[in-house]
Amino acid sequence: MFVAYPFGSILYHAFTRWDGITPAQWVGLHNFRVLWHDPIFLNALKNNGIFALSVPIQLVLPLVVAYVIHRRVPGWRIFRATIFLPAVYAAVVIGILTSTVLQLDGPLNQALGSVGLGGLEHEWLGSAGTSIPLILLVVVWTNFGYNVLLYLAGMSAVDPSLEEAARIDGAGWLRILFSVIVPNLRRVLEIVLVVNTITAFAFMFTYIYTITNGGPGTDTYVSEFYIYQQAFTNMNMGYAAAIGVMLVAIVLAIGLLQIRILTREAR
Repeated sequence: MFVAYPFGSILYHAFTRWDGITPAQWVGLHNFRVLWHDPIFLNALKNNGIFALSVPIQLVLPLVVAYVIHRRVPGWRIFRATIFLPAVYAAVVIGILTSTVLQLDGPLNQALGSVGLGGLEHEWLGSAGTSIPLILLVVVWTNFGYNVLLYLAGMSAVDPSLEEAARIDGAGWLRILFSVIVPNLRRVLEIVLVVNTITAFAFMFTYIYTITNGGPGTDTYVSEFYIYQQAFTNMNMGYAAAIGVMLVAIVLAIGLLQIRILTREAR
């Protein structure tokens, strides 16, 4: 009722011209032919790809931090709580706070001016050259604690005797991490990799909507945001459905490829 029927409906309407009110008109593959010549969609897909470039960072850096916490360095409980804190807040809250801080007259520029660094003041959200990297940084920061938590859960299941044996043989913490811990975290690595890739392509709407609203112009559009614009601003439901179907196909293909590669390496 809540999955199969809506997906079937979207799949059908992807081949129609439909405004959501009047009866849909069958147009076959027309929406998909238009899609691959639509510069806004191609730019949105490119932005999704840029956000996906953060996946290796979100794969490796949380792993190292998780292992440091796993070794129970002094204050490890405080570090664990602090790192996970951003994941507690809703994405819309983080997005609104980010937008407020980065405004031209926002706290960041005011702080730079107050310490004599007025020359560094910038309209941070005024171009894709600065807004895209800043949004990417916010997403990495938000997801960081969740990824660390997944790694910690996986490390708790690793036999401590393996670490102890490697330590007795003279292995340092870095060698233990990548030679002992990582081979026993393949399933967790698979989850972190696939989930963060899906996030880059299918869970960016809230950040874009609250931080830049797609601007300036359409420079920071992502696929989700373009679906929203086509469906609820332009009332072009059929075209929006086609974008949605294409996005599902792209994410599914990337996810299956990642799982296949990891499974092959595990063998």
